[in-house]
Amino acid sequence: MTRVPEGRRGGIVIVGLGSPIRTDDAVGLVISRRLKDQCRLPACHLKELMTGGIQLVEEILGYDTAVIIDAMQSQGGVIGTCHRFEVQDLGARIPSLTHHVGLVEGLELARRLQLDIPTELRVYGIEISDPFTISENMTSRVTDAVPRIVDYICSQEPAIFVPEEETVE
Repeated sequence: MTRVPEGRRGGIVIVGLGSPIRTDDAVGLVISRRLKDQCRLPACHLKELMTGGIQLVEEILGYDTAVIIDAMQSQGGVIGTCHRFEVQDLGARIPSLTHHVGLVEGLELARRLQLDIPTELRVYGIEISDPFTISENMTSRVTDAVPRIVDYICSQEPAIFVPEEETVE
């Protein structure tokens, strides 16, 4: 772990996790790009990562707020459902985000090292069906759910994101 890079203080970071060539695993990347376009705040940054854990924690250091979006699969989960998790929920409630391994431990390590982690951190997990097939196209059920998921996240974060209908002129 490192200290906060010079010039990275405050603001919000939107982190999309996933792989652009693993079918539905790309959903975190797709949604984070759409959210970046709808950010109300001038200090809004987008990061796209194909990893998690310690590297993810390093990428969010120095920001006031972090919004993390990733694909997930849970027992009985409905494809296209978006789950919202607060940082205190991360230990026990996220069953299997495809990039969550080590995030909770990374955050705890950052706290103990007194690093500048965001005071607000939320994770959005999107239920997917296929994170393993090599393809640049998501399944139709996940693709069709993207606008609804973007609207849902905007409604959960009104201080950060403008709903799509407000951005149309």
